[in-house]
Amino acid sequence: MTNLDLLEAMNGIGEDTVLHTRRLLEHEEKQSMNKSKRIWRTVLIAAVIASLLSVTAYAAAHFTMRGRKPAEKSFTVQYGTISHEVPMEYVFEFEGPAECREVQFKTDWVPAEDYWGFVGPQEDGWASLLEANEIYNETYQVYQPGCVIDVMYAPQFADGGAMILSGWAPGPITEETWGQVQAYKFTATATHPMNLEGTAFAEGNFVILFHPEEGWIIGVRGYDSMENIEQIARNLEVRPTGGTVRSSDFETSFADCDIYIG
Repeated sequence: MTNLDLLEAMNGIGEDTVLHTRRLLEHEEKQSMNKSKRIWRTVLIAAVIASLLSVTAYAAAHFTMRGRKPAEKSFTVQYGTISHEVPMEYVFEFEGPAECREVQFKTDWVPAEDYWGFVGPQEDGWASLLEANEIYNETYQVYQPGCVIDVMYAPQFADGGAMILSGWAPGPITEETWGQVQAYKFTATATHPMNLEGTAFAEGNFVILFHPEEGWIIGVRGYDSMENIEQIARNLEVRPTGGTVRSSDFETSFADCDIYIG
């Protein structure tokens, strides 16, 4: 443990902890000043070491995420006795603990007041799934999902599973750090054609938010512009619900993160 380690640990000790420790030592005031100083120094150093150890242990329990092109072209999802073959274009893999806190999100910015569709925010504004109204694409003359936001959790994928893009081939992926959150931004091309001739392929925009300490993943994606998708993602609030999500809660360790409605 270096001096730098100690200083970093001391920065992580809250004011309440220091004041509480000081109050515990007030009964020593009747003893000599030198003895009080020695006791205070001993307790403070012990608090620093304990804080450093707890921070280290907590850091060891963080989640990690990495993306890659899959070696296989598809994977099989098993729901009870029914199996389903799903094509893969790209996968996001995770490592970490088997549980994390459940969360909800709230959007503090949208392009229009009537942006959200049938699946909108709850009365207090918080949600775990939002679907925007569809927007009309004049090029293909079809209605497409403007934006979809949902929450997934790293424990679902941490035991050899993956969060996958099954119908979208991503372009260059930009990774940024937004405070404590890792943001992955990219435009992807749909692998299914939009016309009968099989020559027109739509593009969608994705921002995937991942919190390495808390283990939640929030996907913000749709046919809306990247400017709007990113602005929505940057203005999300996230709060814990008080619940716990465990890897055993899920029937499968694979899930799509595509653009969908319903």
